[in-house]
Amino acid sequence: MSKFEKLEVDIRKEQGTSAARRTRLESKVPAVVYHSGLEATPLSVDKIGLYKALKTGQMIFEINVDKKDQFVLVKEIQYHPVTDEIIHIDFQKVKEDEKISLEVAVRSVGESQGVKLGGILVQMLNNVTINCKPTEIPEFVEIDVTEMEMNTNLFVKDITLPEDVEMITADDIAVVSVQEPKEEKEEAEDVSAADDSVDDTASESEESDDKGEESSDDQQQESSSEDSEDGESA
Repeated sequence: MSKFEKLEVDIRKEQGTSAARRTRLESKVPAVVYHSGLEATPLSVDKIGLYKALKTGQMIFEINVDKKDQFVLVKEIQYHPVTDEIIHIDFQKVKEDEKISLEVAVRSVGESQGVKLGGILVQMLNNVTINCKPTEIPEFVEIDVTEMEMNTNLFVKDITLPEDVEMITADDIAVVSVQEPKEEKEEAEDVSAADDSVDDTASESEESDDKGEESSDDQQQESSSEDSEDGESA
């Protein structure tokens, strides 16, 4: 179960571009929290606390608005195009006892049999969408690759889920693969091409020998014919 980071927020009384600029000068980030069926509430978030919380990888946080604790989900983050600093963030209020859908990271665990034999583990899907209550959101989900052999795949259906967590991503999407090293594949292709070339050369040589034998036979037949004609003439 995740431990939610708490964010220090204040309700913004002023709105607009100038007000947002002043908020940023106070080392705070303009924000807004949306409530289902209610008007959005403008907020300001402590900048240092926000950056620290986001580094945890979590997308659900706890805030206190009007002396009421509530959970919020990060819906959108806007970054400055030059400095890459956060200039605005949108939250959505979620209820503790209601399930929500969100993305979480996928991590592979174990060392596969294929990798032990020189294969390469390739992760093709880094995140999946799950459905669960805010208090049950895992920091990540795991997929065990221990039994994977060379040239095999594992799929979303092979991911281990915590109790009361539902998978939304399609089961048949590949998550990880163990592949042969590219260099070995290229060497195998080169050897195959070389074998084909040898076979072609041998075939051409045999055809040349056959043609040579046929030419020799023809010459012998012509010589015998000429000798026979000379004998009759005499």
